Amino acid sequence: AVVSTQSTGALQRAVEFNPHVPQYLLEEKAIILPPEHLLKRGDSEAIAYSFYHAAHWKEVPGSLKFLQCFWRDTFKLIPFPLEKGVMFHPYTAGTEDTDRELLPDFHDVSVYPRKELPFFLVFTAGLCLFTLSLALMTHFYPVFMGELARIALEYFATPFSVIAEHLQALLPQQIWNLLTRT
Repeated sequence: AVVSTQSTGALQRAVEFNPHVPQYLLEEKAIILPPEHLLKRGDSEAIAYSFYHAAHWKEVPGSLKFLQCFWRDTFKLIPFPLEKGVMFHPYTAGTEDTDRELLPDFHDVSVYPRKELPFFLVFTAGLCLFTLSLALMTHFYPVFMGELARIALEYFATPFSVIAEHLQALLPQQIWNLLTRT
């Protein structure tokens, strides 16, 4: 079966609109009787869609296999919550709480999968904040920060001075003079 660009685009839009549906269609989560009221883009809507349309998906040869192969990768293409998606606005934060009210207590509500920020982005942001705080502290408290910098330099330079002393004791005086001559 050949997968068209049109079908992968449709799957991306569908998963972006409601990422809970594939888990129910692929029977990774149990389908229960849908509630009386549905929350658009919520778990309750996914349950209702799967309840009424799972048989249609099973009738089309290869459709569930296509869904199984592509839906997780398609989810990776969905933008972060602060960005606008391909077709729809970002997923709202209150959806999970509303679904907990609509669905029975025994049902585990699906949570919108959160995309984690890459480590490098978090590390860079932390480094920028640290540099900013050092700059502000130096601006407002120059004497204190100068003393703190002197103490930090002495602390970090201690191992190097110990190594230099040991090298001076081990190497003959002529070689040490050649190494330290400027």
